[in-house]
Amino acid sequence: MKLREVIQVLESLAPLGLAEEWDNVGLLVGNADASVRRIMTCLTVTDTTVKEASDRRVDLLIPHHPIPFKPLSRITSEQTTGRLLLKMVRNGIAIFSMHTAWDNAPDGINRQLARSLDLEDPTPLTLSSIAPLREANLGSGICGRLPTPMSVADIQHRLESVLSITAARHTHNSDRPITKLGIVCGSGGSLVGLAAQRGCDGFLTGEATYHQCLESEALGLAMLMIGHHASEFFAMQHLAELLTQQLPSVECFASTQEHSRF
Repeated sequence: MKLREVIQVLESLAPLGLAEEWDNVGLLVGNADASVRRIMTCLTVTDTTVKEASDRRVDLLIPHHPIPFKPLSRITSEQTTGRLLLKMVRNGIAIFSMHTAWDNAPDGINRQLARSLDLEDPTPLTLSSIAPLREANLGSGICGRLPTPMSVADIQHRLESVLSITAARHTHNSDRPITKLGIVCGSGGSLVGLAAQRGCDGFLTGEATYHQCLESEALGLAMLMIGHHASEFFAMQHLAELLTQQLPSVECFASTQEHSRF
């Protein structure tokens, strides 16, 4: 199967127009006319995931986090990004990232988290600026009402049944009931103000800075931070399952070596 055919399937799952303006999504390394027989998904390109992809003779790596992310003036082995890219190119592995497009997609990460909590009437925190996506009620983040009020501790325990949460932090008293929840996977603390504007009294994300936590407290939102890896990696496993269904002639799997220690 040609890489460009795989890309069509990926873009049907997560239209790249849903990506944030600052993001770097799409085909980042590779030849769209190359053949693809094996695909691996992962959260981040590291020495571990590059070795795993090489050992398993992967043709296409789909990391959630793009590499390169920022423009590069040079690609050398003296820099981490350059060294990883050179390894990928040397092993003939293409890179395609959907990142925030997958975060915000109809079956993407934020909506998967919302479904795991049975969130009612989920809507984007902010609608896309692209008319067809806006009309389809798609955009950044998600918010909705919990079926019954839940404390931060209740939400955490509920998520622990479906996610690999190794550590979690929260603001506010963990017993305070939450009725409306905002969700932004990964590093979503910058959108806590937007969640407050939408009437949320709770906010779920992977990680946030000290000052974003202070902002959350000042706005009266209880924020639960379940860890960047825990808030996203499960969805890369789900993506591999979706691709297995839609690309029967291609072997698709998620990384089994990638783990978070922080």
